[in-house]
Amino acid sequence: MIICHSHRFIFVKTRKTAGSSAEIALSRACGPGDCVTRLSEDRGEEALRQQESGFGPANHHKPLLAHRGLKEWKRLLLRGQRAEYGYHTTAAEIRTIVGHQCWRDYFTFTIERDPWDRALSRYFWQKQRWEEKPRDSEFPGISDYLVWLETHKPHWLSNWGHYAISDTVAVDRILRYENLSAELEEVRQHLGVEASFKLPEKRAKGGFRPRRQPYTELLSDADRERIARVCRREIETLGYQYGELA
Repeated sequence: MIICHSHRFIFVKTRKTAGSSAEIALSRACGPGDCVTRLSEDRGEEALRQQESGFGPANHHKPLLAHRGLKEWKRLLLRGQRAEYGYHTTAAEIRTIVGHQCWRDYFTFTIERDPWDRALSRYFWQKQRWEEKPRDSEFPGISDYLVWLETHKPHWLSNWGHYAISDTVAVDRILRYENLSAELEEVRQHLGVEASFKLPEKRAKGGFRPRRQPYTELLSDADRERIARVCRREIETLGYQYGELA
């Protein structure tokens, strides 16, 4: 998440859409008065941001009254540690943070990706993370993993809840992952920002997916239908078609 008061824009970070790379690029326009959430230090994302002349993290801790749940309050009261805004803070949550007027006045945007391609990206990313540590069992196959996601973590499969409020798109623009560099440049020009929004050459989260094989060769008919069912709203809204971007 980025709330850039200096240039009056808000970036809503979605899952598996080059969001971390985009945050690095966008943070070049930010300063001490803006809200920039933390990237992963363990995976070198903050180091990459420094290399790319990005700014952050800043103002990413929650105010006292914004703490929620036993875990956050316990950490605050017992350790004196304030909770941080999450990597994937939703549009609804951000609107609560900044207020309705600010949300209306600022340029709000996010990134979306072909849902079938995004689902595979999620699978291989999770698989590699699983295999980084010794395990007693193997990571499930693609079909079994998608069944688990639909049942237990559908919000990991669909980004709709990140940028929709009351089941309606709440941001001013949805950038396409497949054309991200060009569309980020359009946003930069629209905002009148001098800083470069060029994406890092090294992807913040990349290299998890093996040989670039079309998703139509990896997904079964049942997989295809399952993803379409969970992601039906973004498919309908943005006009994605299976195989079009494979």
